[in-house]
Amino acid sequence: MISLSKIPFRLTAFWALCTFWVALTFSSALVEITFVVALIAWAGWKIQSRKLLSNRMPVSLLIPFAGFVLLSVLSYFWSDSPSASVRGITKVLQHVSVFWLVADVIEDRRDINRFEKIFVGLMLFTVVNGTFQYVFNRDLLRGFPCGLSHSGLRVSASFHSYGQLASFLICAIPYLTGLFFYFKHRGIKSWWTITAGIAVPGTLWILFLTRSRGAYLAFLIGMGLFLVFRRHFLLLAGMIMICASSLFVLPRTMILHLDTEFKEQSLVERFYLWDRALHVIKAKPLTGTGINTYAAAHAKYDQTQNWRVKGYYAHNGYLQMAAETGLPCLGLFLIFLAQYFRFSWQHLRALEQSSGRYALMGILVGICNFLVFGFVDTVFHNPQPVMIFWFLMGLQWAYQRAR
Repeated sequence: MISLSKIPFRLTAFWALCTFWVALTFSSALVEITFVVALIAWAGWKIQSRKLLSNRMPVSLLIPFAGFVLLSVLSYFWSDSPSASVRGITKVLQHVSVFWLVADVIEDRRDINRFEKIFVGLMLFTVVNGTFQYVFNRDLLRGFPCGLSHSGLRVSASFHSYGQLASFLICAIPYLTGLFFYFKHRGIKSWWTITAGIAVPGTLWILFLTRSRGAYLAFLIGMGLFLVFRRHFLLLAGMIMICASSLFVLPRTMILHLDTEFKEQSLVERFYLWDRALHVIKAKPLTGTGINTYAAAHAKYDQTQNWRVKGYYAHNGYLQMAAETGLPCLGLFLIFLAQYFRFSWQHLRALEQSSGRYALMGILVGICNFLVFGFVDTVFHNPQPVMIFWFLMGLQWAYQRAR
């Protein structure tokens, strides 16, 4: 009989999480399987080591995090649709567990090195897969065709939609860029430097082919905020000039999406979507309608009753979170984010003369891009994008512990 102490639970959890990250790009079923494996292995590791908490998060970070999770779960008791909220509770517990598992399981530089190589390889494959789909109208893994738009084909690779691919790329490209500079600075095997160097422009090209204007905007705002914080004002000015010049080069159909009334479709629709969400918040500001109930409940509180985009999500993750779980829950989430960035920025400043700062900066910019995208899309309430977000949150914390 195998002794419990000889089972490599932590290593099993680590490889399950690596597989989980790869699976996020092509298979929901494999995502669920690897999550369960990682969770069971993590529990076994905790029993084996007799140490529940090993990632040493500060109390000022844990309190708003725990409060956000608690209020999300408690929203079941005043939910407009308890059965829908049960599914929502399962989702939010899975999402935050991903954050906790990644932050806890990845504990040393060797783990980081392994994940970095898996990540770079996955990004290069995404470039190949997206290009293949654009040329042959089917991706390599799932056979998904390109989407159609007024401005041309929309690449989605093995994701279910171009929006999911775009949300993945705006989170991952800054980290990939950071790894390129890290490999180059440290002189790490030229193969990985070359691979990352090829993947960076390739992923930017694939992001362009998603034709997701919201993702473009989020990516540029996130990069702009980073340049402001780093005081790289010349680079910021150059980026603004390039973006302004591109408006004269890009097809008009890519810049403006006009509806049958010759109005900018996305802007008009979001106005009514956000207005509808505000009606829900106004009706139930403290409790919300219950987690995971917005799609079914919003019509009851909508005072405008406009014919546009009925039955849609709010296309603003923050408004929808407040509508479902209340303003206090949203407030705790925002406090958690503020504390997270505060501690991460302090750690980054301590690494000012270290090559390790490149990867950390990249992850933080990717997280920032996602949070900006959350203002105009449904990424907080879409399984794949939100798990990518929580995974990167945990990964950034793991980097702090491993260095």
